[in-house]
Amino acid sequence: MAVRLALAGGLEWLDSIPESERATIFTALFAICDGSAFLTYGVFKVGGGRDRFLLTVAPELAVRIRIDWARSEFELLGFTRRALGWPKELDEL
Repeated sequence: MAVRLALAGGLEWLDSIPESERATIFTALFAICDGSAFLTYGVFKVGGGRDRFLLTVAPELAVRIRIDWARSEFELLGFTRRALGWPKELDEL
């Protein structure tokens, strides 16, 4: 079943993103809307609630989102430019 989500907020975060990275962020946001982000990007569950995720959209760029599954919408919570890797705790599983 395809999941379609609507962007409900967080666009103010885009003001602090350099123009060179905006296209990458917009591509990721559209992928979240049509449900393909979970097939295209690395998606990690992060703390702060069961509805918060981190999507790695480039080697040193990740987007934090909150998904409200009941309302079929998501909110942009911010982004990070830190280098991200495979979480070590997953290697132990």
